[in-house]
Amino acid sequence: MKFRFLFLIQLFLLWPGVSPLCAESPSMSDLGSGFIYSDLQVGDSREVVLDKLRKANFLQIYEERDRELVKCSVRWNGFRYELTCKLEKGKLTLCLVEGQKGWQFSFFEEVLHPQWQNLRERLVKKYGAKREFRDFPKLKQVPMGDPGGYVTDTWDLSDRLLMLTVQSFKIKDCCTNKMVEYSCCTLLIQPK
Repeated sequence: MKFRFLFLIQLFLLWPGVSPLCAESPSMSDLGSGFIYSDLQVGDSREVVLDKLRKANFLQIYEERDRELVKCSVRWNGFRYELTCKLEKGKLTLCLVEGQKGWQFSFFEEVLHPQWQNLRERLVKKYGAKREFRDFPKLKQVPMGDPGGYVTDTWDLSDRLLMLTVQSFKIKDCCTNKMVEYSCCTLLIQPK
């Protein structure tokens, strides 16, 4: 009996659409709404950004004050991303959505590609298919260490610029002390 009860609790907490832990994050903001993402606006203070994220039930909210960043988790269609709110002089300037980072040989095709595809489909549905675009790259096509990465899609809209990219970079492994190549997909949301 105790096992069944624990199993049902776990099922409830992990079932998509039922659990608050698996809840879908807010959608992208409408064109011309004045919002960057969710109800975040250019010029929002750090305190306002934190308050808005909490009120919208974002999870795992934290700050990197020395870099003027506020971060939290975003979940769309079962994929987990990280939202980064960039502040300059204490005011919100842009948002970046970043997919999971990984280094394993199979990661690029099995994890990164589906996350990238999910973002692309979401953006096309929201902002339309009219954009500059190219296909998902091979890993060797992605420039190593380039902050801009390999740009796959660009929406140049009236109130914002959206850039979907694939990035490749090296991080020193703390165990082996060697540089390891990682990759991820990113979405830049730059207000005009």
